Amino acid sequence: MKQETFDIIELRPGTKHYYGDSIEMPDILLEDGLLVKASTIDIPLGHSRYAGPIADLPKDFLYPDDLRFAGQLDLKQIAPHDKSELLPKTGHLFFFADIIEDRGLVFYADIDNNELVRVEKDHDDNFFEGVLIKEVFANTEKLSSRYRDPEDEYEEDDANEDGLLWDFFAGSETSKIFGIFTHCQAQEEQILDVVNSDKVVLLQIGENGFNDEGVFSVLIDKDDLKALNFTNCEFHWGQS
Repeated sequence: MKQETFDIIELRPGTKHYYGDSIEMPDILLEDGLLVKASTIDIPLGHSRYAGPIADLPKDFLYPDDLRFAGQLDLKQIAPHDKSELLPKTGHLFFFADIIEDRGLVFYADIDNNELVRVEKDHDDNFFEGVLIKEVFANTEKLSSRYRDPEDEYEEDDANEDGLLWDFFAGSETSKIFGIFTHCQAQEEQILDVVNSDKVVLLQIGENGFNDEGVFSVLIDKDDLKALNFTNCEFHWGQS
């Protein structure tokens, strides 16, 4: 069993999710009070967030018509927890994506919050719910956590030499930067190929209060990240 340990920056969400004021939501989705109209909560300019109708963008940036806003990271909030020192220490990262076609756009701008301009685009398809990133901290994860014990004698027949099975869903509950790539539809070998490559997880948004189901991930080559070249990022959506 491989015992590698990886440094990650873990992300935790705010309690409430928000949606566009012009969108009509079924009452059943609003019963618990955790999904609210965007105008009812405080969304600070430039604050790190995932998805939703509200993006705070550089004034000269053109919102891509064929992609949805998937999030932004205020690196002054994120970078102090980066033990690898790969991330820029200032500025913002912006993410746009089409999860049906696994494509997207990542854009970096080294500007302060007060230089951003708020753009609101209400919609009711992928990424329609927004949520603020409320907590950021350094953590670690182990490759061994991706394996589990067999549940019955039939699974025991498929166990590896350590008597364990690859857990396709392990890691899905974590939102983070860096660490082990997560995709429930990928085989063990595919995940390990990424782990052993020069690719790093630029962003993973999982099922810990951000997504109900599914994991959104963006991969980037380590050298590209060092050079602030975000043109070759890979976009993945994994859902059973």
